[in-house]
Amino acid sequence: MVALNVGTQDHGTIQVNCGFFFKQYFLAHPIGYEAAELRCRLTIAGRQRYRLPDVAVVLGERVRVAQYLDRAPDLVGEIRSPDDSLSSQIRKMVDYFTNGTRLAWLILPEEQTVLVLTADGLPNSFGLGETLDGGAVLPGLSIPVSDLLG
Repeated sequence: MVALNVGTQDHGTIQVNCGFFFKQYFLAHPIGYEAAELRCRLTIAGRQRYRLPDVAVVLGERVRVAQYLDRAPDLVGEIRSPDDSLSSQIRKMVDYFTNGTRLAWLILPEEQTVLVLTADGLPNSFGLGETLDGGAVLPGLSIPVSDLLG
């Protein structure tokens, strides 16, 4: 069992903002769905483990998930809480990528920054005044960082 940090007001606001932008995207492009804290079953170090990403994007038809998604989401958004170490968050991202995630956003509210990670590339950092995009996972998605963090 792993203790989870409880989100702050900023954490909750950012989670809702992510969901809003993803929902708007899927209304215009019905290619998947978004979920908050979707229980995902992954294989980590040869063992089945569960993760609850703060925000998940799953491409394909929405299928009722009884207890968990039996894979990693296509896009994962994790919001770092003040008690989370950056190294633990990066390890979590590696777990997602190992299980099929294609794009990850590590949102750092205190730094007002979003680290965008891919399985095969170097992280890119986006701050206030810059705009995130959905890359190959969500083509055409565009979110100002200030709107996401606001």
